[in-house]
Amino acid sequence: MSQQKVDQKKLDKKNRRSTLRKKKIEEIVSLAIVSIIGLAIVAWVGFSVYSKVQDAAAENTSYEYFDVDTAAIQDYLSSLN
Repeated sequence: MSQQKVDQKKLDKKNRRSTLRKKKIEEIVSLAIVSIIGLAIVAWVGFSVYSKVQDAAAENTSYEYFDVDTAAIQDYLSSLN
């Protein structure tokens, strides 16, 4: 082996802990970012579905039960005058 390779191996061995630590930190950060993005997508899809269901429910609301025929009341009031 050349002296350069020997020196490089010594340097790598000396910095092995910090290198492994940096790799672990990078993995944890990347996992956290992917998790946050995934949760954001799931929340967005859930909110979109919820709002579409609410809009559909609001359009289908029927007021048939609240329709009151006021003709009889009008006839009665007109007969009082």
